[in-house]
Amino acid sequence: MASPGNQFPWSTVGRLAVVLLAASILTVGLALPYVGGLGLAARHEASKFLNTPCNLQETQPPRKTTLFANDGKTVIATLFTQDRQPIPLSQVPKSLQQALVATEDRRFYSHHGVDMRGLIRSAISTSGGDTQGGSTLTMQYVKQIRYYQAGSDVAKQQAAINQNLNRKIEDAKCAIYLENTKHESKDTILDNYLNIAFFGENAYGIQTAAETYFNKPASKLTLPESAMLVGLLRAPTEYDPFQYPQAARDRRNQVLQNLVDVHDLPQAEADKYKSTPINLATTRPPVVREGCANADTKILNVGFFCDYVVNWLETVGKVSDTQLTTGGLKVITTLDAGLQNSMQQHLQASMPAASPMTAVLPAVDPKNGNILAMATSKLYGQHTSTKDTSHTQLPIFTEYSAQGASTYKLFPLLAALQTGVPANQAIYTKQTPSISSTGVRGPVGYRPSNCQTSDPVQNGDAQETYFDTETMSSATAKSSNTYFVGLVDQLFGCDLKPVVDMASKLGMDGLQEPSGDANFTVAQSVINYGRAQELVLGDIGTSPLELAGAYAAVAGGGRYNAPAPVLSITDENGQTISVNRSPAVQVVSEQAAAEAVQILTGDTRYPGTAASQFASWYQQNPGSLVASKTGTSVAVVGNNDNAGNASLWFVGMTPDLVATSALINFDHPSAPAAGLPGLADPANQAYGAFAAQMWLDALAPSLSGKSWTWPSPTAVAGIAVPPITGMDLTTAANTLKAAGFKMVQLDQKNSLQCASAVPPGNVAFYGPQIALPGSTITVCPSNGSPPLAQPVPVPHVSPSRSPVSSSPPASPTRRRPGR
Repeated sequence: MASPGNQFPWSTVGRLAVVLLAASILTVGLALPYVGGLGLAARHEASKFLNTPCNLQETQPPRKTTLFANDGKTVIATLFTQDRQPIPLSQVPKSLQQALVATEDRRFYSHHGVDMRGLIRSAISTSGGDTQGGSTLTMQYVKQIRYYQAGSDVAKQQAAINQNLNRKIEDAKCAIYLENTKHESKDTILDNYLNIAFFGENAYGIQTAAETYFNKPASKLTLPESAMLVGLLRAPTEYDPFQYPQAARDRRNQVLQNLVDVHDLPQAEADKYKSTPINLATTRPPVVREGCANADTKILNVGFFCDYVVNWLETVGKVSDTQLTTGGLKVITTLDAGLQNSMQQHLQASMPAASPMTAVLPAVDPKNGNILAMATSKLYGQHTSTKDTSHTQLPIFTEYSAQGASTYKLFPLLAALQTGVPANQAIYTKQTPSISSTGVRGPVGYRPSNCQTSDPVQNGDAQETYFDTETMSSATAKSSNTYFVGLVDQLFGCDLKPVVDMASKLGMDGLQEPSGDANFTVAQSVINYGRAQELVLGDIGTSPLELAGAYAAVAGGGRYNAPAPVLSITDENGQTISVNRSPAVQVVSEQAAAEAVQILTGDTRYPGTAASQFASWYQQNPGSLVASKTGTSVAVVGNNDNAGNASLWFVGMTPDLVATSALINFDHPSAPAAGLPGLADPANQAYGAFAAQMWLDALAPSLSGKSWTWPSPTAVAGIAVPPITGMDLTTAANTLKAAGFKMVQLDQKNSLQCASAVPPGNVAFYGPQIALPGSTITVCPSNGSPPLAQPVPVPHVSPSRSPVSSSPPASPTRRRPGR
């Protein structure tokens, strides 16, 4: 932003002098009746002066907002429209103050806002000169306030600095108001002026000017340095020492001579200073470190987090862009700078930035939703050329571009556990071929009886052996597609609303995106058409950060905290500004969350899909179990979804940290995986386990040496809930009420009944079984028909078996999402 000049045309000065004389503005600053004999025009303008109010409201000049890491000390970035750091006048050298007064307003300490003697002198002189300007420092300060209050409004800016009589009358009236009505001291006006003034090279205020040109605080400025800075005020561009060193030196020497003229500096000393060159700290103007593109390089690749903070503050935090860039806020974020650096360093070592795939790794604290880090293989910034694939500024942590695949199995898992379905619940989902009316065999797969599906459901091929009958625990560890589709098909009768509600309550807002079906959202489309595969197998655009937040609720005892990047905000006066963070919500019971964690630890142990990657981890950290879930989406080429794998996912949980590892081609999210190090054919060799390895590579250095245990589902806080299985709903409600609990029926609106051998209408499942008094217990009445028969028992697997299964899948199948 440009700065208003300090001088105005001598003709305007003359007219203003006449006006003020006509109004008899004495040196004490009091307005008396006009003097006759000066003409009708002058009397008219004098009357205007007397009737012109000062509508000036002094406000703080635009100040820098600083974003800090969670230690409150490490700077992430600064945001501003003007690079300014206000300081008290006590930190400004006395010699600089003297140079300013000698150059801009020699009668500053004797006039009362308007210098009649200076105006008259200016009116009869066309030579300009440092001491001939009619505008006092107080009037200049008034003009500066109006200019900066105009913001980016060009019309208001121009109006503030118009060199016309009306504007000068207002400036003079306000100058008198400040000094005689508000009784602002000369030191206050001088201090305000020095902090608001523009010194060129994006330097606003004397402190930033000192740092810009001499790389030192204003308090350390020498007299020649002070004189150079004062000289810049008249025309910062014309006297820019980087661009015009000789002009800057001549101007500095004039300021030094001004000090001699007012007897503040001996001539001999001035001559000595005049003979010295201007010694700037750098040969080129320093880079203006504003915004996320210029975030502090001590925190690796922090621009993505910075961008997210700014967007969050403006949308969720309700901080306006103007307040953010001019309000001098101190924003302490949730970022753990050490964790960010460690994760970023190790992630970049594992994944090349130029790869078409991008590794994205946001980390969240499950206790409160604090975003601890945002690491990625891509570098933050604009493309350096048309061939540059290493840089991006896209919001890759929050985009709903890639499908979340089997990570969505968390939501039917939680819906079942919350309702009291046990972890050992067996479901029979034998895969059979379809037979057409003409006897032609079709694809092999599990065929739901209640859900609409376009294809038979098939399991993946991620080196797992799938049985016709699995339990909820074994199916989760092996990521069985058929089991989880069978779970919602057989157990819930394909009522998908409880699963959608669970995901929505856990912050999965991708479900509210348009679906392409009429005016339905994805959630509405899934429920209305019974699309179990789409929901359970994660054929839904997914934000890596939202997914981390959902899993964090499980690790945090069932309490959902919306991921947030800000701890506190204070304004320039140290006053706290409310941080508009969402309160925590108990989405699932503590017991259901503990059961889910217990089940999900199976993913990193045999026969889990990430067991191979964590074998060495458990050798060194045997008791610190990582609960997790992998996901692998199907690539699509020419409408053929059998072209290999596309995006890869892994969400890993510890009690103190939850992070999503996602590998996504953001330019072509459904394209076959490519550019993954160490793999000749990524589309057919890479699964969610590859993302698990990225997770471990990035986080093991920070997690190693720490130990943790997960709470047991039988040891959570609370008392035993009375057993109500088999009771009719009225009796169950009364029994629970007598014990101090409330009851809610699972999707009562749609009359959902769960598959069970319990008599129809009576309680088939209830959960939790341990809860705090006053808690709500979810029940599901029976439909009188148990899930499909279970002719094949789940075989016992010896713990001595190798942690990696080399057996092929039970039957070769066409790939589906979600390994």
